[in-house]
Amino acid sequence: LVLDRRPQPDLDGARTRMRLLLQFKGKTTEVHADSAETVIAAAHDSLALPSDEWRLKIVAKGKQLQLGASLPALAEGAKLMVMASSISAVERGLTSRSDPTVRSFAAEDEAASRRAADTAGGADEVSVWCTSQDAEHKFCRFEPCTWQSFGTRPSSTTPHAFEARKLLLRLATDPAVVGIMRERRYRVGTLAEMDPIDDRLAEKMDGGGKRLLGYNTNHGMSIHVRLRTMDLRGFEAYPSLVDTLLHELAHNEVGPHNDLFWHLFAQLKADYLRHHARLAQSGALFRGASPLQLAGVAEQVSDVRAAVLGTVARDRMAPLPPAQEALLDGYFSLTERRGGNAVGGAERQGDSGEGASHASARALAAERAEARRLQQQQQQQQQQQQHGERDGGGRDHS
Repeated sequence: LVLDRRPQPDLDGARTRMRLLLQFKGKTTEVHADSAETVIAAAHDSLALPSDEWRLKIVAKGKQLQLGASLPALAEGAKLMVMASSISAVERGLTSRSDPTVRSFAAEDEAASRRAADTAGGADEVSVWCTSQDAEHKFCRFEPCTWQSFGTRPSSTTPHAFEARKLLLRLATDPAVVGIMRERRYRVGTLAEMDPIDDRLAEKMDGGGKRLLGYNTNHGMSIHVRLRTMDLRGFEAYPSLVDTLLHELAHNEVGPHNDLFWHLFAQLKADYLRHHARLAQSGALFRGASPLQLAGVAEQVSDVRAAVLGTVARDRMAPLPPAQEALLDGYFSLTERRGGNAVGGAERQGDSGEGASHASARALAAERAEARRLQQQQQQQQQQQQHGERDGGGRDHS
C-alpha cells in the first residue's frame, strides 16, 4: 500500500492531521486525525456507527486508544484495528440472569475439587472397620467400575458402583492391610475395580481355562481387583478379595511368579491372619463385631500355617515344595521372636519392608543351595552303592 506521507494542514492551520487506516470487519477505511478524540469520532462517522448506539475499541500498536490521552507516535498511514460492541447488547448481558444449565468457572472448579475428594476418599468416608489408612503408605485413589464397563447393561440385581467403592474402601482400611502397607512401606496410586470385560478377554486368550482375578501395573502404580461375580449379581467373598489384594501387593516387589514371589505372598498372608488373631485376642470390636467375623477368617486363624499353605497352593495351582515350607517355618519363628509378627509387632531396629525382602531372598537362595547339595550327596551315595554291587558280582562270578 503506497502512502502519501505529506502532512495535511488542518482547516484552521493550527495542527496537522495524519493519514490513518481503520480496519473493521475485513474492510479498510481512510481517516485523517491528530488526536485520540478525533480518531474515535472519525471512526464513528466513517463506519456509520453512532456513538449513542455503539462502543468502539480502537487498538494501535497493541494499545487501546483512550479519550483524553495523547495519540501514540504513529507513522503516516498506520493501521488501526477497530472493534465495536452494541451498547444495548452489553446492557442486556449485564442485566440478564445466567443460564442455570451452564456452570460458571467457579462452579466448575468446585465440582472438580469435589470429584477429587471423592476419588481420594475424604476424611468423613469410613468403612465397616471404622479405621483410616496410614498417612503415607496407603491407597491414594479408589475407582469402581460403572455399568458402562460391563459390556452389557446390568440387571436390577447388579450392585451399584457406590457399593463397589465401599468394598474398595473396606479392603484399603482393613486393619491388617493397613499394617502391611505401613510395615512394608507400600504406596499404591489407585486401587480400582477390575473391568469384568478384562476377565472375558483373559478367558479367550488363555483358552477358557483361567479366570483373571486382578493385576498390578508398574509395581504399585495401580492395582485392579475383580470384585464382582461372573453373573454380575453380587461380589466375591471378602476373604477371596483379600487374598487377591495380597497377591497383587506382592507384585510391588517381585514381578514374576517365582519362588521369591510365592514366599513373599506367604509372608503377607501369614501377617494378615496373625494380625487379626491378635486383634481378636485383645477383645477389639468394630461396630460390635469381631475382626475375625468381619474378615471371615475365623477358621483360618485356628491354623495359620495350614491356611497359608492352602492359599498359596491354590494360587500357584501346586503345593509348596519342602524348601519353601521350611522357609515359611523360619519366617514364623523369626517374627514370633521379634514380637508376634511383621505386622503390628515390635519395631524392627534398622529394618524395613525392603530389607526384609532382601533377607528373604538371601535365605531362599541359601535354602535352595543346601537342598541342591543334599541332593548331590544322595546321588553320589547311590552311585557308589551301585558300583559296589557291580564289583561284588564280578568277583563272585570269577
